[in-house]
Order: sequence, then C-alpha cells, then structure tokens
Amino acid sequence: MSNLLLIWGAGGHGKVVLDIARSTGGFEKIAFLDDDCTRAGGSFCDCPLVGGSEELHQFRGSAFVIAVGNNGSRARCFSGALRNGLCPTTLAHPTAIIAPSAIIGSGTVVMPGAIINAGAVIGENCIINSGAVVEHDCRIDAHVHISPRVVLGGGVCVGRLAQVGIGAVVLPAAVVGEASIVGGGAVVLKETPSGCTVVGVPAKVLFYT
Repeated sequence: MSNLLLIWGAGGHGKVVLDIARSTGGFEKIAFLDDDCTRAGGSFCDCPLVGGSEELHQFRGSAFVIAVGNNGSRARCFSGALRNGLCPTTLAHPTAIIAPSAIIGSGTVVMPGAIINAGAVIGENCIINSGAVVEHDCRIDAHVHISPRVVLGGGVCVGRLAQVGIGAVVLPAAVVGEASIVGGGAVVLKETPSGCTVVGVPAKVLFYT
C-alpha cells in the first residue's frame, strides 16, 4: 500500500478518479491539487486540497494522477508533476476488464466497465472512460481521451492528444490522427487527419484547428 496519492484536478472528473483510487485500496492517504488558489487549504470529497502546481515540490516521490479532461491541459500537468519528481500511477476500476497481454501506460485511468482486449497498447496519461471498448491490438498514444461508450475496433490507432467523443465508433484498422476530435456518435471508417474535428456517419471533417 502506497502512503499518498495526489489527484490533480478537483472537479467532476476528479470525483470519479477518487472513487477508482479508493476502490483499489492501494493508498493510505489521498489529497487533491487544483490550480484555483482560492480553494487551497480546504477539502474536496473529504480529502484535503493542498494547493496548486506551486506545491508540487513538497510531494517529491509521491504517486500522482491527473484528473483533467482536456488533453492539452492534462499533458501539461503531467509534465509538470514529472519535473517535480512525482511518480505517475495507473488506476483501473475493479469492474474494468483488461486482458493480461494489454499494456497500460503510466498515469492512465481506466474507468468502470471499460474493456481493453488482447494486445492493446495504451500510452501514458490517457483516459479510458466508462464503458469504452478497446479491441485487440489497438494502439493509443499518450494523453488521449477515449470517452464513455466508445468502441474501437481491432487494430485501431489513435494519435497523441486525440479525443474520441461519447458513443463514437472507429472501425477496425482505422486511424484517428494526432490532436483530432471525433464527435460524439460519429463513425470513423478509415482515417481521420491530424488536427481536425470530424462528425457524422460516416465521419467527415467539420473544421481544422
């Protein structure tokens, strides 16, 4: 059992991450960081709120996880915690099904009811949200958000910083480009270019960022 887990992000997503951390029974103490300085010294969900990024140096060697939905912000927080000597931890809810041959990167959180099948590789600091299905041999790069009820067919590749929206489907062997957003309910047939938002069935480019 680890002594302390720091969850960076005291919001709705942080509540879910806290439930997962508690369900593992792996931490004696859990505290929150949040960059809203007015909240420092208070509490969140019965856990102390110790401040923001300026306090990271005090927790060198402690386990941490980032509970921020925005991929870019989550990536920046992750890098900041690493620079200050904190150690990323991986969390998975007990109801998640993860194949023994799957690889889950450090700092990634696997939410309730998610399924990650054989040979899947998931990068660091990702969110595999509630009820998502990541089929065999998928490759998901760092800082990606797979939203609730997404289905990724076998062999799908998702680029760094991409987000696949609620209920979207990505067909087998398709590619979601780096920093792209797949809109909720969309169906990706083959490839999504990098840096764009796609929507619809089949998914088509709405705009480039």
